[in-house]
Amino acid sequence: MYLDKKNELAKASFSLNDEFRPFSLMGNRHLQTLLGSLSDSSPPEFPSKEVVLPVSDGDSILVLDSKPVSWVPGKPIAILVHGLTGSHRSSHVVRVGDRLYRRGCRVIRMNQRGAGPGLHLARWSYHAGRSEDIRKVMEYFQSAVDPSPLFLVGFSLGGNLILKTAGESGDLHGLAGVAAMAPPINLMQCSELIGKQENRIYEKHFLSYLMLEAKKRQRYFPELPPLKFPSNMSIRLFDEHYTAPRAGYDCAEHYYQECSSERFIKNITVPTLILTSRDDPFISVGPFEKLNAPDCVSISIQNRGGHLGFLGSDGRGGIRWGETKLIQWIDQHL
Repeated sequence: MYLDKKNELAKASFSLNDEFRPFSLMGNRHLQTLLGSLSDSSPPEFPSKEVVLPVSDGDSILVLDSKPVSWVPGKPIAILVHGLTGSHRSSHVVRVGDRLYRRGCRVIRMNQRGAGPGLHLARWSYHAGRSEDIRKVMEYFQSAVDPSPLFLVGFSLGGNLILKTAGESGDLHGLAGVAAMAPPINLMQCSELIGKQENRIYEKHFLSYLMLEAKKRQRYFPELPPLKFPSNMSIRLFDEHYTAPRAGYDCAEHYYQECSSERFIKNITVPTLILTSRDDPFISVGPFEKLNAPDCVSISIQNRGGHLGFLGSDGRGGIRWGETKLIQWIDQHL
């Protein structure tokens, strides 16, 4: 065991049989989703150093490196990847990163390409399939002399991205485990689900940020093709007119087919946890139930929890059940 637990709650074992129980009057999926996105008692950002890392096509990404004083090569590294419209400051990323950092783990909070404060560093934007950027981060922080066990931890879209990365062929740079919460492993079904009338509030929220990012990127890089968005905008249409063509895909459907981690999970060879809920407003549960996953992939499908919610007692004095499960799972695979 590598982690230093002197500043962490006592360890409790992880089990796939663990059942999430929401707090009283908080069982509604939309309430779980909306309250789960709030920072509540998130810790202040822990000590970090900014690293600008060149990637493909002349772009760079911004990552935050938090290295405990006691950390040396050979001890664990966790690379945390945010979701759609997120950044290294996303509340889930900060909370989980803080807990791992206090336990002696070197924590890398990755801003995906053009996300958050790294917007001005990249002409091209992140999307569900940019696994080459994940591998670049893994390669950069891994020691060739005394390699560390690397853990990929992803939330929502970031979860799909790390699962795709782990399932692709190539050098995994000492990858020891993968933990994904609420990953959209079938992008087509997710785009259809979020487009339903009852989920319009979420779609409008994401679209407002996506379109704002696109306009800001255009100001930084005026040589990019002009923006042309239809008036009846949806996530599907945004991917059709913006994401797909600018990432080299023929259309939104082609992008969804190529970048959904559903088709890569069968090739994963390292311990992997997928945590999701049946009542997630815009992550379809069907693909998880039909998934032909190898034995190293553990899938926990909870009846409730919303999207990245899981607000309920974690049995350790905390209220973030899902995040505690991720930490416990990582404990067991060190």
